[in-house]
Amino acid sequence: MIHRALSSLAALLTLTGVGHAAEFGFDGYADVRLVAPSGTRSYLDGGLGKLRFEHGDSNIKLGDLYGEVRASDDAWFALADIRISPEYGNGIDLTQVYVRYAPPSGTNWHWSARAGAFFPPFSLENEQLGWSTFWTLTPSAINSWVGAELRTIGAEGTVEWTSNGNAITLIGAVFGFNDPAGLLMADRGWNFDDRIVGLFEKSRLPDAISPGAHRYLFRELDNSPGWYLDLSYEIDGKTGFELMRYDNEADPRRPRAWHTKFWEAGFRQQLGPITLLAQGMSGDTVIRPTAAAFIATDFDSAYALIGWDLDDWWLAARADVFQTRTRTAAGPSALSEDGHAFDLTASWVPRRWLRLSAEALLVEDRRAQRALVGETPQQSEHQFQLVARTYF
Repeated sequence: MIHRALSSLAALLTLTGVGHAAEFGFDGYADVRLVAPSGTRSYLDGGLGKLRFEHGDSNIKLGDLYGEVRASDDAWFALADIRISPEYGNGIDLTQVYVRYAPPSGTNWHWSARAGAFFPPFSLENEQLGWSTFWTLTPSAINSWVGAELRTIGAEGTVEWTSNGNAITLIGAVFGFNDPAGLLMADRGWNFDDRIVGLFEKSRLPDAISPGAHRYLFRELDNSPGWYLDLSYEIDGKTGFELMRYDNEADPRRPRAWHTKFWEAGFRQQLGPITLLAQGMSGDTVIRPTAAAFIATDFDSAYALIGWDLDDWWLAARADVFQTRTRTAAGPSALSEDGHAFDLTASWVPRRWLRLSAEALLVEDRRAQRALVGETPQQSEHQFQLVARTYF
């Protein structure tokens, strides 16, 4: 897989003409975790739990190892992210690989374009190396789902106007190879996980629906491109608003193709050392295997986060609410759910290359599907982590 990542990056450099003047770089991180999970079986093992770790796991875990390879010159930038995660799926995989062109501008107007495989641009949490989170260890339900099911495999363009610390940005993309997106939302609902699905791995489905089944999520099934538009407005570099419309335009009549679309809105406010983040998403996904049969899921989630920057200490608290409503031709489905979650995280950075974090995460939800496999529909799950992450 490392060879594939380097080959992909070399191909992008060749296509874009980035030559001998390019600057190359590499950064990465690895972490070790002491974990105290709840007793619910994780969805990564085919269960109906909401968290990454489960009772029976070893308390000491090797989290993830990420490496980011970069090349750039005055206008071109190319990147490949490599993830090593031996516990689930492919041990080594790519999470994104793309090339971007951003010519210098002497005016208030700027534009850029990128092509390849990358994350949609609306996350307010996942802005660090390897698309990791800054304030917490585990992202919100919204951004956990993005890491699990969504990837832009196509082309994206950006136009930005800036003046005196203010900025208006419009981003649009056309993409393919994400027609199965929505399957996990329908079959297992919202989850909380910092493990990103690789571009070449299969995702586990709940055993309650299909025992032992896995599916590839990054596939093109109907030769119809999806799209999104994202508009953001930033004031004085301290206040930001963002709105996105996303539609993968998949044909739900095709086998394993889910037509998924949503609205997403975000808000950011900086008040001295205090950061406020809020984000909401509302959408639906549907598959229609025959004229008389369908499965449709409406999904909604929102979170609010407050972070406090104390130089080498960061403190954060986040609250999530989430819901799905699944229906079929026969009526409402047991796959519907309602839930909420709370996250408290403290991080200390004694050295530039070392981050020590403690996170307590509580998720409470009700999902009638659990009764079908002999579990209590109402579940309360907790996960405590002590993490030592080193950067290189």
